[in-house]
Amino acid sequence: MDRRSFITRAGIVTAAAATGTACSSTPKGGEPAPLNVAKSNTRFGNPLPTEAQLGANGKLHKTPGIRTMYTRCFTCNNMCGLRVRIDEASDKVLKVGGNPYCEMNSGSPLPLSMPVRDSYAALAGNTGLENRATTCGKGASGVGCVDDPRRVTQVLKRVGKRGEGKWKSISYEQALTEILEGGDLFGEGHVDGLKAIRQLDKPAVPGYPEFGSAANRLLATFGEEDTLRGSLYARFMRQAYGTVNLVTKHAYCGAPTGIGYGIGLAPGLEPGLGDIDWDNVEYAMFLGTAPSASGASLNLLGRNLADARVERNLKYTSVDPLLRTEVANDTRAQWLPIRPGRDAAFMMALMQVMFAENWFNAEFLAIPNADAAKAAGEVNHSNASHLVVTDAKHKDHTLFAKASDFGVGGDEAMVVENGKLVSANLAKKADLFVDGLFTDVNGNQVQLTSSLALLKAQANQAPLASLSADCGIQQSQIKQAARDLTHHGRKATVVTNSGANSGDAIMVGWLVSTMNTLIGSHDAKGGTLYANGAYWGFEGNYNLGGFDGELDVSADINICRSGAYEDSTEYKQKVAKGENPYPASDMWHNLVAGYASFNAAEALTAHTNANPYTAKALFNWRSNALYSAASISNDVEKALVDTDKLPLFVAIDCYMNETNRYADYFIPDRVMYEEYAADRMWGAFKLGVVAGAPLVTPRTPKNAKGQHICMEQFMIDMAMAMDLPGFGKGAIPAADGRKVDLLTFEDWHSRYLANIAGQCSKLPEVSDEDREWAALEYSMAPLRPRLTGEEVAKVEALLSRGGYYEEAERYDGDFINGGGGKFLQIYNADMAQLRHCHSGERYPGVPSYEAKRFWNGDTWEQHWPEKEFPLLFSNYKPTLRSNYSAAFDRCAEVTPQNFVYMNIDTAAEMGLTDGDKVRVVSGNGTPAEGVLQADSGVAKGSVCVSHCFGHKKAYGADTRIIDGKVIEGIARRGGGTAVNQMIPADPTRPGKVSMLNDYYAGTNCRQGIPVRVEKA
Repeated sequence: MDRRSFITRAGIVTAAAATGTACSSTPKGGEPAPLNVAKSNTRFGNPLPTEAQLGANGKLHKTPGIRTMYTRCFTCNNMCGLRVRIDEASDKVLKVGGNPYCEMNSGSPLPLSMPVRDSYAALAGNTGLENRATTCGKGASGVGCVDDPRRVTQVLKRVGKRGEGKWKSISYEQALTEILEGGDLFGEGHVDGLKAIRQLDKPAVPGYPEFGSAANRLLATFGEEDTLRGSLYARFMRQAYGTVNLVTKHAYCGAPTGIGYGIGLAPGLEPGLGDIDWDNVEYAMFLGTAPSASGASLNLLGRNLADARVERNLKYTSVDPLLRTEVANDTRAQWLPIRPGRDAAFMMALMQVMFAENWFNAEFLAIPNADAAKAAGEVNHSNASHLVVTDAKHKDHTLFAKASDFGVGGDEAMVVENGKLVSANLAKKADLFVDGLFTDVNGNQVQLTSSLALLKAQANQAPLASLSADCGIQQSQIKQAARDLTHHGRKATVVTNSGANSGDAIMVGWLVSTMNTLIGSHDAKGGTLYANGAYWGFEGNYNLGGFDGELDVSADINICRSGAYEDSTEYKQKVAKGENPYPASDMWHNLVAGYASFNAAEALTAHTNANPYTAKALFNWRSNALYSAASISNDVEKALVDTDKLPLFVAIDCYMNETNRYADYFIPDRVMYEEYAADRMWGAFKLGVVAGAPLVTPRTPKNAKGQHICMEQFMIDMAMAMDLPGFGKGAIPAADGRKVDLLTFEDWHSRYLANIAGQCSKLPEVSDEDREWAALEYSMAPLRPRLTGEEVAKVEALLSRGGYYEEAERYDGDFINGGGGKFLQIYNADMAQLRHCHSGERYPGVPSYEAKRFWNGDTWEQHWPEKEFPLLFSNYKPTLRSNYSAAFDRCAEVTPQNFVYMNIDTAAEMGLTDGDKVRVVSGNGTPAEGVLQADSGVAKGSVCVSHCFGHKKAYGADTRIIDGKVIEGIARRGGGTAVNQMIPADPTRPGKVSMLNDYYAGTNCRQGIPVRVEKA
């Protein structure tokens, strides 16, 4: 071997080791010899067998006995792509890496046209670093989830009382019969089964028709981020069974900021969220987080951040109570230590400086309509110049003034142009700061104010010094941050993602959106980016979205009261009696009711209060409200234990968690490596979908028909037994007139994947070599009998690259290609028409900064005075943990526990030192204990504790007894501190239990909570 050959081949091996690439070298012969995989140590000593080997003939060959496949990661909700190595002999997952075709895993993803074999070569040698495809620590740690020793792989029925941890294994068929038919299931008295609960001809609450039928007394929680699987769960629950109570985790996750952001993004009240155009951004402000700390993919953002630092000297500011590692030394990064929950004060201060210095994009804001925007070369426009009726006595108070009322047009809004009233549809460049009296067609003087003038007045309501003191950031720093944000043209942005969920979270999201409007960065090159979206599989060759006989429950109000109080029977009865209808008897959720208020924790709270009714049965699939929801009460947990209050509880999952440990029946489910996947990706720019197929044989048992037990099979079998529509023979109509069956897990997933693949216009042609290297024979075996030949070819192509990632020109001139068309709202009139269900007061039309308020309008300070609770609490997402990763031993090894973080000076003032065992105490929550870590990387007066730790009774940390055998808990899985039940509840809400919600949308609060810390 000459030196050049040696270096080239050695380079492949070395780069492979550095990047996790699966290549090694074979000394002689063309084909590699089979490896004895069984002797390879999966942890220490011998390295794992590689995916491919380089033969003496210079070609890569698959390693015999090793299967490599693509799928998506579901360790958290970002849905990155994975390249997974499997030992065929043992049917075990050996190693998890990133998918080089997927944008979420690679800064320079490979083109779909590159053959699969060539992609392995591209990951090695001289190009290995450039094409590197990574997955984060959470994703890599999932390697053991299939054969986790505490995974539930039996159908279980509780023995003894709920929550005692005693179970017996039963047959799937027995569980199915008992759940459907009911009876004296536990020797505790009769329990209604699902058949008896489904009373479509009886009301859930007599006399209150808005709450729908008695079928709504089935409460179903789920993790809907997995759209492919979740859509079948929803098909059963809502469309076939007929319950409106299908609830999820949005309200205690990203809904607050998403709702607020959307209020500023467009008319109406639809949620939305912006991201960063990393390819050209010059300045970015991260509110309540740091780049790649939470939100979009760590894999993608880590590389984007590194490239932006090196290639463009990116300047960025992290406004966060905690100093994250991403705000590093020797970069143009700045950390502004803000007091928890004071984000709105900081944003208002920024805005005040911007108005005072005229640091905003006046040229853009003066554009009043889409035609004028097009003429000016813009893709968006705003209502900054549109006039609002601010005369409190006028019939249209809080609405935009109609041009027809002033003789200058029709029902459209008006602006002032060159000192005259003009239709907003006809003006070209409008005046921005208008506030005065104008004469209407009837000769009346009406006070009209432009949207931007209203915003400026709001920004100036409090002195800068007061806002600075409130947020804890110096005035000089605020002024510098305002300068930085506004002196990079449009190559600047403000972003947030679930890091500001306090009592005014809606306002914070709205302010972030508005700030990007003021600098004109929406859809701008280097500014605020909006992903190109994802493909969904509901339509195409197969209609999976609807079916004959489906039930429409969209008019029903769910158990969370997700709708307008003014439409309720209670409101109408009070009005009919001549009474003031306010306050309502309980909280209603009228702001984005279909998003924020489908809140699993709120639903369980309503059930606990028996208001408006209790659930007769709870189905809990991939959901853990008792752990994940901030401020959820211990009394909710007690209500789940109470069999009189909740007669039937069915869990469907692969792990026991804090919620489903109280179930009566446990149906085992597939883990992420045993399921099909076709999902959107958080943070992706390209239009596409990340896809995958089961990588190994599911470890769940089989039913009597030989099918692996899982959520889908359970839903299908229940529907068939109840003769519900939408399931069974001929349940799915095809575009060619056929009707295909929905009888098995594969029936649903094959058609969903076919619909997805049919929309992907640039799928590669799959060769026999691709089939071998992507293990398509393994993936496609269950799908082929269910699809046409054309569909098989397209689904093969989709799975061969682990998804579809459409290449597109990123920019169209100075804007993002495909972006634009937004009518940005400085003043949102739809928001201003809503009324709070307690006070009856209108919501503000521009974002406001106000004291944190309870449901009844009292301030937090009135009930939790600073003297008693001198510190402010912040909860955040750690980089290497998610809820489910608590069950991954490798995560427990890397991050065995979390800490109670405090500033070293603050700790000293409290008489505390680093390493103390401390207790965090709030107004009425359950105190949380942990270990203090005191340093200078925490804002003074703050307490910061990360989420995703402290699972003392879940994910295998619990001791359980199955069939009389004691299975001891694994203590390390419960390490650290859980804080959500420490967060106090609203003491002003009616009912035995409540939660702490933001004032406007009713989403859960977890930041800015008044607390004290004391030695434990």
